[in-house]
Amino acid sequence: MTNPLKIGLALSGGGARGLAHIGILKVLLEAGISIDWISGTSMGGVIAAAYACGIPIQEIEQKALQLGNIRELVKLVDLSSHRRGMIEGDRIRDFLSDLFLDRCFENLPVRLALPAVDLLQAREIVFTSGLVFPAVLATMAVPGLFQPVQIGPYRLVDGGILNNLPVDRVRELGAGFVIGIDVQFDPYIEKPWQDLEGPTRFPVPVPDFFLDFYRAELIMVAALTKTHLQVSPPDLLLRPDIPMDITMFLGFPRVRELIAAGEACAHEALPQILRTLCG
Repeated sequence: MTNPLKIGLALSGGGARGLAHIGILKVLLEAGISIDWISGTSMGGVIAAAYACGIPIQEIEQKALQLGNIRELVKLVDLSSHRRGMIEGDRIRDFLSDLFLDRCFENLPVRLALPAVDLLQAREIVFTSGLVFPAVLATMAVPGLFQPVQIGPYRLVDGGILNNLPVDRVRELGAGFVIGIDVQFDPYIEKPWQDLEGPTRFPVPVPDFFLDFYRAELIMVAALTKTHLQVSPPDLLLRPDIPMDITMFLGFPRVRELIAAGEACAHEALPQILRTLCG
């Protein structure tokens, strides 16, 4: 479909919940809707970068399905001896390297922006040029879980800390019609992970103080996202219906359910999207 409006997607972070973005992309692409610009943070940044690199959505889905096997997921966990992150991250870098290694922003078939946060200057840094892979690692560097990523003068962590749903960054790229997709855990209505019924098994031992710290961060991120949406709202905001017990860290074994949630959300919104584009 040739669209007079240039379409942009903003994909939020959300850990495992971000795999729902794959389902939304699948439906849009199957409907013949081309995406001209894309941005994302954390898991949303990983998927945005993969799509922008021209990797077929089926291949992205297969990569995600590997994470649904708990044995394969545990293989990616290399506990760190450093004090700045619980996970070393070398195995995850190896897992992602074939998707992004040697790719440059300037040569991508789809324009891409990846936000991260510089701890030294206390500000958002948005990558739109240079090598893609270091920028991907930076935007997914969850504080406390991964070590910060050093790129030039910047000491970078998860872009979702300041801008978890980067609608503004897609507009800056040139998008005329922006779809925002928010999959983040909502701390205002959802229980703390420790209070969920049933066992909460993490791939690595996670102390309660880390979960308390991260919930506090989620409250901050949710408040900032609400403010960002008031200042720079998308033309269409999608929030897939993801069960509360599919959490950021525990949701990977339910990847098929997450992708299906994204598909259901996109199918529901598709008539409105097509009316707007064909207007």
